[in-house]
Parts: sequence; C-alpha cells; structure tokens
Amino acid sequence: MPEDGEHELSLGAWIRRRRKALDLTQAALAHCVGCAEITIRKQEADLQRPSRGLAERLATCLGLAPDERAVFLLVARGERSPDRLPPILAPGVPGPQAPTQLPIAPLPLDTVPPPAPLPPGSRMPLSRNPLFVGRDADLRQLARAMTVSGTAAIGQVEIAAATGLGGIGKTQLACEFVHRYGPFFPGGVFWLSFADPAAVPAEIAACGGSAGMDLRPEFDGLPLATQVNLVRAAWERALPRLLVFDNCEDEALLGAWRPTHGGCRILVTSRRHHWDAALGVQALPLDVLPRQESITLLRQFRVDLPADDADVAAIAETLGDLPLALHLAGSFLARYHHALTPAQYLERLHIPTILDDRSLQAAGLSPTQHVQHVARTFEQSYARLDPADPTDALALTLLTYAASFAPGEPIPRWFVLQTLHLPEDDAERTLLAEDALLRLSDLGLLDTDAAGSLRMHRLVVAFVQAVLGHDMAQAAVEATMLQVADALNETNNVRPLLALQPHLRFLTEAAQARADARAAALRNALGVHLLQLGAYGEAQGCLDQARAIRQRVLGPDHPDTAGTLNSLGNVFWVQGQYAAAQGYFEQALTIWQRVLGTDHPDTARSLNGLGNVFWKQGQYAEAQRCMEQALTIQERVLGADHPGTAQCLNNVGVILWAQGQYAAAQGYYERAVAIYERVLGADHPSTAQSLTNLGEVLAAQGQYAEAQHYLERALTIQERVLGTDHYETAESLTILGVALAAQGQYAEAQHYHEQALAIRQRVFGTDHPDTAMSLSHLGFVLNEQGQDAEAQRYYVRALAIQERVLGPDHPDTARSLKGLGELLHAQGEAAQARPYLEQALAIFTQRPGPQNPDTEQTRQALAALDSAHSVGEPDS
Repeated sequence: MPEDGEHELSLGAWIRRRRKALDLTQAALAHCVGCAEITIRKQEADLQRPSRGLAERLATCLGLAPDERAVFLLVARGERSPDRLPPILAPGVPGPQAPTQLPIAPLPLDTVPPPAPLPPGSRMPLSRNPLFVGRDADLRQLARAMTVSGTAAIGQVEIAAATGLGGIGKTQLACEFVHRYGPFFPGGVFWLSFADPAAVPAEIAACGGSAGMDLRPEFDGLPLATQVNLVRAAWERALPRLLVFDNCEDEALLGAWRPTHGGCRILVTSRRHHWDAALGVQALPLDVLPRQESITLLRQFRVDLPADDADVAAIAETLGDLPLALHLAGSFLARYHHALTPAQYLERLHIPTILDDRSLQAAGLSPTQHVQHVARTFEQSYARLDPADPTDALALTLLTYAASFAPGEPIPRWFVLQTLHLPEDDAERTLLAEDALLRLSDLGLLDTDAAGSLRMHRLVVAFVQAVLGHDMAQAAVEATMLQVADALNETNNVRPLLALQPHLRFLTEAAQARADARAAALRNALGVHLLQLGAYGEAQGCLDQARAIRQRVLGPDHPDTAGTLNSLGNVFWVQGQYAAAQGYFEQALTIWQRVLGTDHPDTARSLNGLGNVFWKQGQYAEAQRCMEQALTIQERVLGADHPGTAQCLNNVGVILWAQGQYAAAQGYYERAVAIYERVLGADHPSTAQSLTNLGEVLAAQGQYAEAQHYLERALTIQERVLGTDHYETAESLTILGVALAAQGQYAEAQHYHEQALAIRQRVFGTDHPDTAMSLSHLGFVLNEQGQDAEAQRYYVRALAIQERVLGPDHPDTARSLKGLGELLHAQGEAAQARPYLEQALAIFTQRPGPQNPDTEQTRQALAALDSAHSVGEPDS
C-alpha cells in the first residue's frame, strides 16, 4: 500500500517512482499505440490523464482481471486514488498475477522496415553499414523467429554453402537487423561480444549504466557482480528487449548468460550449427550472397562499372560470393581504380595461393570491428583443432579429404566417410567419424545440409590446402572415387552417381596433368557415366583421352585398354556409327581373348557389343551367334542369376524378335526381367529396358492390354530414374506409340511418337537412325489419319537418313520404302508405289528372311497392288 500523502499524487507521478511498473506500462503503451519510438516523457504526460480508450487498451495489455480492470480504469481517469491499484502495478516486486512476458510490438514479416533510431537506453556499438546489400529473406526469417520463439541463431544452416563460415556476414546481418527491427523492442537493444568468455560479465554490466538502461543513479560505482545481477534481473522483466550475443560459439556460455524468463529476445551469431535442444535455439539459414547481390556489393565500391560487367561477375564467382572477401576485393578495386582493371585483378586471383593476395589481407577492422583478413578468419576456427585429441585428429584428416573435392559442391556424407575405409563392424570408429564431422561443422569449416551432405567453401579449400597440403588426401579420394564410380557404372544406373558427378569431373580434370594410370581410370569412369547419361559427344572425348593414356602407360594389349576400347564401341554404336563401333569391339575382343581367355565376362562384353552392331545392320545370323556365345560364357562364369546373364538373355531376345520369332523372344525377355527384378530391383533402368522389350513382343503378338501394362511401367521407371530426355525413355514412348497404332488409336500414338522424336532429335541429332525411325512411325500414323501429304514428308525424311546412314539394303530402310509404297497406293499412285514395295520386299527377303512378318506384309501389299490393277484401277 502507498504511504500517507501518496493518494494525492497523479497516476503518472506514482508510477514514475516504481521502475518495474514503469517498464510494464511503457511496454504496454508502446504495444497498444503501435509505435516503438514514443519516449518515456511522452508516456508520462499521457498518463496524467489518459483517454478512456487508451486506459482500456492498457488494462487489456496488462492482463487485468475484471475487478482489477474496473479499479484501474477509475484510477487512470483520476476518479479513484492509487491505493487500490491491482498487484501488477503495486509497489515492490510484482505479485503472482504479474505476467513474465509482454508481447513485442508486431514485427513486419512480409516487408523489411527501413532503418530507424533505437529506443532510449540501447547499447549498440556498431553503426549501420551503408554498403550492406540484400539479405531481405534472411532478415524476414529472423523477424519470424523473434515473433515465434525466444532465441534465434545465425550459424551453419540447412541447404546452404559455407554457412556459419567466418566472413560470411553473420555479424553484418545481425547489425542490419538491429537497425531495422530494434525500434520494435521498447526496452531497447543490447549488443554484447561473446568472443572472449572472460569479458562477458563486463559486457553485461555495461548495459545497466548511464550509457544503457541507467538502472540506478549510483550504478557505475557498484561492484561488477552487483551490476551484472541488476542487469540480469532487468532482463528477466516482462519488458521486450533484444539481446545480441555476437560470436557466441559455446553452448555453455549461452546457457549461463541467457535470461531464463521475461520479455527478452536473443539473437546469437555463431559458427556453430548444432545446439543442445534444451537451449531452444533455432538455427536460421545464412548463405553466401546470391551472385547478383555479390555484383551489387562490388559495384558499391566501383559505381563506374556496368551492372553486366563479366569480369565483376567472375570476381564474385572466384571469391565464392563470400561477403568478407567481396568487401575486401571491392575496397582494393576502389583504392587502385586508376592502376588496376577488374580483368587484371581477376588475373591476380587465379593463382593457387589466392589467400596470399594482399587484397584479401587488408589491415584494420571492418564495420563490425572484425579483422579484415580472410585467412585469419578461417585460422580462428582451424586453431581450435587439437591434434592430440582423437576426435580433432580425425577431423583434421577429414578436413584434408574434404578439401580434395570440388569446392562449394555438396558432398554426400556417406562418400566422405567411405574415404576413411572404416571397418563395417567397428561401430565406435564410425561414431568417432561422425563426431569429427560435427566438430568441423560447428567450427564453420564444413557446412551440413538437411540431407547430411557436406560442403566446403572454395576459399576454405585454398586455406586447408595451403596449411595441411593435400597430395596424400587427393590420392585417397581419387581411389575411393574410382572404386565407387566403377561399381555404380557397372549397375547401369546413372542416378546414384549423379550426386558425385561434380566431384568426379573435378578430380578427373585435376588429375589430367599427371596423365598416369589413375588419371586415365578417372577419365574412363567419367566417360562411361556420360555415355549412360546420353551425353555422347562428351563421353567420346573422355574415353578417347583415356584410351590414349592407357595405351601409352599400360600398353596397347592391357585389359584396361581393352575396356576403354569397348566403351568407345558402345559410344559409336548408340550414335549409329556401326562400322566404327565394330572396329572398337573387335579390338577389345582380341585383347580380352588373348589376355583373359575365351571364357571371361569381359570377353562376353565385346561379343555382346559385336552382336548389337550386327543386329542394327540387319545381320541377324551373325548377331545371334555372338549373343548366344556371350550368354553361354556368362551363365557358366557368373551363374544363371546374375545381371550380366540377364543382359545376354535380353539381347538374344532382341535378335529373335527382329527375326519374327516372337514366342521364343518372349521367353528370353521374361527370364531377363525376373533376374533384374530379383537382383537389381523393380525400379532399375535395366529392368525397365527388359520390360520395354517384353511389351514390344507382346504387342507384336496382338496382346495389347498386357503389352501396354509393361510399357507404361517401363516408361514410369525411365522417366523417374533416367529422366524425360533419355534415349531409353524415347524407346518406350516409341513402342507405346506402335502398340496404340496397332489398336487403331492413331491420335494417341502420334502424341507418343512426337515426344520420342523430340527427345531423339535433342539427344542424337537430326541425322540418326533412331530419329529416322520416329519419323517413319509418324508417317504411318499420319497416313492412317488421312494426312497424306504430311505423312509423305515424314517418310521421305526418314528414308533419306536411313539410306545415307544405314545403307540402301538395311531393314529399317526397307520399312520406310514399304510405308511410302503403301501411302502412294492409297493415293491411287500405283505405278509410283510399285518400285518402293518391290525394293522393300527384296531387302526383307534377304534379311531378315522370307518368313519374317515384315516380308510377308510387304508381299501382301504388292499382291493388293496387283489385285487392284487387275480390276481396272487406273495407273497414273
């Protein structure tokens, strides 16, 4: 209860004598009127006689019960003395009904507010950096965190390159947030450096003196411990304040000094990614700058440079868009703008020891009072690794391994761990490796995304290689990459290796200058991967370089040389260059038979390749001999339940299908599908390929519903695993179109054939046999829909390609001849139709033979032509 004589005081004067009540009323007033910049003087004047509406809003924000609310409104209007104030405003410590936290004024979440003055009593040693650019999304995300929960941390984050890395701009972002959102915290903003744990008490005490909250007139003369206790007590009041713990790397430090309750919000800047869940920290994303914002930052220093300057963009890329490096580079360009062009500066950066360039070692402090020296920011983290500690020792090893990968690209976690060759039964060693990765992550030297993949910034890579070296690490990583890439290539499934492709490319290029056996093996692995992706031109270049190195280093008769020759044969075969493909397959077969023997799986690989060449050229007997010989080898050496055996079964089925032996072909396809599903899985590309072939042979036998089921299943797998632009996807689309056309669904068939044609033209070009096949199929379905002129154009285009690439006596050439003949006959051009049909029949009779369905259909077309002529159909 107030003392005698206090009843005559106004409400405002009474509250001024009670600092805690003043804090609460100040916060409530600021929140209610939606303005965080109202001064205490203005509040006191209003409180002498607040309007009833303002008094009601105050009562609502203070959370008063109905009876307390009624008393409060009477007192506020001067109609009741303050001796009946509710406990929340009573003198002394608030009672149990006092709230421990008041809501802060609503923070803008959709837009970033402009900079504004901070509330009185704030302690903010850093002024706003006028060169700050971008980061709007990060600022808004921080605002959401401040609204939802009590603590947010800027540090290593999900799906971001080099997040939490020294120099990435954590403190800059926090500083910008303070100057834009700080005015919304009526209790003020308090910036504290946590870089030196021993200095934290002094940092906290500085917030309560005359330059801060001014908690007591005698505050500055009190003992440090008393000052700290008073500040911490103030922080635990309900008044919303923003505390910034800059460079807080220690969980225990945060746990010791954070307020446990009250209205404060805490913003932590830290390299640390992982926080104890009990602390309730939200790790918020902070990435390197987007490229355009990097360019904008550089141009802040050189406004004379155009926004589309290619050298400026290249500088940003070389520096990995790291804000500190960009700031230093921009300062250097500005200082020497009369002596150095951006192109010349870029040339300075293209050296192995990029961090030695003095432009990245500027003396002095940044706007955030941090050292402006890129290498030293990394060294601060690196120096905390103790080689005598088992976890840190392993972390140092992993650090050198990670520095051998492609800078800035995500590295699958399992692959990094595989470089250690950990024993499968050593669980403790595996856990130690995880601890080591977490250690690197929490030091900001590696970033971890949501999937667990790791990433190292290109400038950290340069630092690690300069400090630790990486020759031994590179050899270990190359050996692991070869082991993994060769195993994945063997499965003929491109997807798993896609995640490693940037690193396979990087390691291959880095090793190329050595031109040794391992460099050749890397280039061979990349070439095979590109072949499976359908990037044939690039694959051919890689494999040709691998062949040259292997022939020089290993010798022309080495099994590895034969492997590259065989892969080159596949490249030429898939592009329709059958003569060249046959030469490579024959060279590989000769070497493997001489070195490995006639009963080896590699020998079977070359026999398969030769069989494919003979099949595509219509030499079915030779093709079947090669395929059956390969199957015999694989069954004997690998067993009846091996993917290599399944591949041979599939290939024998293809040859039988091409000769019209549909029932026999179906049996081989079914056996292949069963093995693939059992060994490789139902969603493997090889499974899909055999399903496509099975669907095709069923359609040829008129079993359309069952055929469509297999074809659609195959297409789903291929589109998901290989992509919508792969040649095997185009094959399934083509056969689906054929099956639909056989059922008279010509419009639907046309749609599939058009998709297949588009893929084949993109992948193979306009002069490929498969492109011609799609053109021929489109000619047929357009003819059946009465679009004769368009159909004829497609047939003519297809025929020109086939005669030029496959030759005039190829079965595919004969199919286009047959289609043109049937089209001309339907148009009443019997005389013009006859030569086409007769030429087609001659080819089909020669190969695949007189009993083939194509041969019989062409014979029937000629008979129909003769029959029509005999009843008087006019010739043209």
